[in-house]
Amino acid sequence: MKIKCMAIIAIAAATAIFSSCKKNDDGGGSGPSLDKFLIGVNIASASPIIGYVGTMKDLNVGSYTNSKARQTVQYAYVTLHKNDVFVMPQNYEDVVKKYTRQTDGTLAEAGSLTAPASSVPLCAVVESDSRAYLSLYKKGKILVFNPTTMETLNTIDLTSYGLGDANPDPSIMAVRNGKLYVACRQTSNGYSSNYPVQILIIDVDNTSSIISVTDNRSTSAGSMNEQKSLFFDENGDLYVYCVASYGFVAGQKAGFLRIKNGQTSFDPTYFFNTSDYNITDIPGNKIDYLQRFRYAGKGMVYATGNIYALASNPPDYVNDRTYGSFKIDIINQKITKLNIPYSGGQAASVGLFENKVLFGIASTSGVGIYTYEPATNTASVSPVVTTQGDPHQIEVFEE
Repeated sequence: MKIKCMAIIAIAAATAIFSSCKKNDDGGGSGPSLDKFLIGVNIASASPIIGYVGTMKDLNVGSYTNSKARQTVQYAYVTLHKNDVFVMPQNYEDVVKKYTRQTDGTLAEAGSLTAPASSVPLCAVVESDSRAYLSLYKKGKILVFNPTTMETLNTIDLTSYGLGDANPDPSIMAVRNGKLYVACRQTSNGYSSNYPVQILIIDVDNTSSIISVTDNRSTSAGSMNEQKSLFFDENGDLYVYCVASYGFVAGQKAGFLRIKNGQTSFDPTYFFNTSDYNITDIPGNKIDYLQRFRYAGKGMVYATGNIYALASNPPDYVNDRTYGSFKIDIINQKITKLNIPYSGGQAASVGLFENKVLFGIASTSGVGIYTYEPATNTASVSPVVTTQGDPHQIEVFEE
């Protein structure tokens, strides 16, 4: 009996050790854990501007530096999938880099993909471990690739959908229920457009099946530096923010359009015109466009937006502080200015974490991450985390 009891105790001990090791391997228990945030910064004082992407443990670190970060181009765009970070160099290079976060707070290089020369790889969305999509802004194509191996699988040619030229300028994308939604800019100079808003809906299993959805109430579908300006709500309705040539063309109206779940046309009853909306507590009461977006549920969007009344003449894109922080009710069509300092355009980012909204701000009083708590309608008076550089990207790993 004593031997039998000892055997049971030994088995229990072994099970406990195995369980503990497994927790540590997963980042739980007392072992090393993975950082929760991906931070992108721009060193605006450098010439040319230098960009970095790195990971940050949590909001209690106090300060964030680039000591463990990866140097990249300025304003690099990023996409997260599980532990992986895909970095798009947009106008500056053709190589998309893949990194994997490590328990020591570094990003290990895990592969790369070379896009066609001068194609401007702008946005990546991951459908699964075996299929992802990369928009080639200057080529009018979508590159289909394996995000695990970084092998190119296919190319979707969209050039026949170009208006005015042979390129519809595909930018940000979203994928849901076997459909890839591609926001097209339809521009000839990279900034302005004189054509209606366009979204292409592509059947991912039959990429020759493409539906073009247009609307002339605005132009320039999607903020090209913000993947999440194209998003789904809880009902499966698709919203897209249209930047209307970023204010460069008089008379164009920026705002939100909607494609309701199951439909293949824009909702004729819905257009939230943000250009003409009067916002209290900002100079001039107007914004010319919103920039960074996070949909928080229940019709609430948090964003930053450019207040043209604050700009120098001519604008100083490095030193001007023209971006305010806003809460947007897309159902009741209301915009509220939040009590957060104005930011320069090399930052002005937004993130969501637990019950907080995070704003990456480069202000005259502090550079770093500010927090806003919707439950109490309170914002931090200074950065809860200071950053080495202007924080233009705040992403949260899902696992």
